[in-house]
Amino acid sequence: MKMIGILGIVTMLAAQTAMAQPPSFRGGPGGGAALLNELIYPCQAACLDNESTCTESAQTAALSAIGSTCSSDVTAAQTACDSTPFSSACRSAVSALGACAKTDLQTYYSAVGTCNNSLETCLQACEG
Repeated sequence: MKMIGILGIVTMLAAQTAMAQPPSFRGGPGGGAALLNELIYPCQAACLDNESTCTESAQTAALSAIGSTCSSDVTAAQTACDSTPFSSACRSAVSALGACAKTDLQTYYSAVGTCNNSLETCLQACEG
């Protein structure tokens, strides 16, 4: 449960950059077209699987690092934001957590950038 709280707070801190993503080969329940695309385009599907694994690994590492380095700030933010997520106390606690997590977030963004670059290279190789 604590990791979910950390993820929520890290998500609040992390401004998502607008990046063009290749179409997903994943579908929802009964995503037959996505499943067929994996058979038709196995190289691209493998690239996307590798990128997903890479990004998940970066996220796991960031959550672990932030949870370890900033544990008291995480607890303070969880407490302050639990019942009043839009309060000044919550914003202040999230700001303090963001300051503590700054280096780990930069490492995370760098790792995700590397994942995205690898995806691009892989997809270009598929077009070969």
